[in-house]
Amino acid sequence: MAEDPSVEGDVHEGNWYVLMMGLARPETPLTLAPGLTLVPLDSPLSVFDLAAAGAVGFREWAILEPVAQLCTCEIETAKDSDVTPGYDTLNRAWLASALLVLRGFSRHLGVACSSYTWNLIAGHQKRHSQIFGEQLAEEGINAAIYSPKRDLSRFKGNVLDFHVRLLIDKHARTDAVSPDDAAWTIAHFQTFNRLASESEAFRLALEAAIDWRYAKEPRLAVGRIWSGIEAVFGMSSELVYRISLLSASLLEERGRARKMRFQAVKKLYGLRSKAVHGEPLAQEQLVSAMNESYRLLRKLLLLTIEKGHILTDSDFDDAVFA
Repeated sequence: MAEDPSVEGDVHEGNWYVLMMGLARPETPLTLAPGLTLVPLDSPLSVFDLAAAGAVGFREWAILEPVAQLCTCEIETAKDSDVTPGYDTLNRAWLASALLVLRGFSRHLGVACSSYTWNLIAGHQKRHSQIFGEQLAEEGINAAIYSPKRDLSRFKGNVLDFHVRLLIDKHARTDAVSPDDAAWTIAHFQTFNRLASESEAFRLALEAAIDWRYAKEPRLAVGRIWSGIEAVFGMSSELVYRISLLSASLLEERGRARKMRFQAVKKLYGLRSKAVHGEPLAQEQLVSAMNESYRLLRKLLLLTIEKGHILTDSDFDDAVFA
C-alpha cells in the first residue's frame, strides 16, 4: 500500500491521480467505486512530458522514463469519498487496483501519484511547443528555457509501487478494463474496504495476492502466496489436511470435483513446503506451483467477498457437512 507522500513538508489534502502502468487504455472513463474513476490519458506520456514535471518538482521523473509508453490511464481518487473506517484517499486507489488484479489484470501497477491529473502532463510539451517558439523569438533562448511561460503547476506527488520486474500468472488478462469489470469493482469495493479495515488477516491475504508478483523468483512467490492462503483460514500452523479439505469443500460441490480439488490442494501444499524449505524442484514445477497457488488464493478471496464476511468455522462446517 502507499503512504500519503509529502512534498517539502506540504501534505496534499485533495484528490490524488495515480498513474497506471500495464493496463490497456480504456475508451472512456469508468467508475470503479464511489469517488474512484479509471480515466484514459488523452495523449501518450513522453520523456519530455516527464521532464517538464521534473522541472516543477517531480524529482523521481527519470525512473518512469523506461515505462512511459506503458502508462495509458490513471485512477482518480476523490478526497470527499475518503471515509472511516476504511482506506484513505490514496490507498483507495491501491484497493481499486487490487480488485482489478483479482479480476485478472495482474500485469499492471500504480507507479506514481500526482495532485493533478496526468492528462496535464501527458502531451504537455507537444501542446506548448508553439508557445516555446514564440517566447524564443520574443525573449531569447535563456528566457525560453529558464523562465518558460508553459510551465506546469508545482508538482506534488511521488513514485509509488514501481518495480522493474514482475512475475506474471499465466492467466493474466491483456484486454482493456470493460464496463462489466468496472461494475464488478463497484459492487465489491465497499465490502473489500470494510473487511480490509476490520481484519488484519484479510488484509494480509489481500496484500499477499498482490505483492507476490514482486518476488525475485517463483520459489519466494510461492511462500508469499501461501502466507495469504493460511491467513484466510486463520491458521498459525501448517495443517495440510485441513487446508486441503476446507478449500475443496468451500470451492467445489460434493462429488468427483471436490475430491479432485482436495488432491490438487494437497499436492500444491507439498510443492509449497518443498519451495519454502529449499528442496530441489524443477523450474517448471515452481512456476506451475506459483500459478496454481495464486489461483487458489484468488478464489478464496473472491469467495470471502461473495459471503461478505471473514470466513469462520461456521462457514467451514457448512461447507464440509451441509
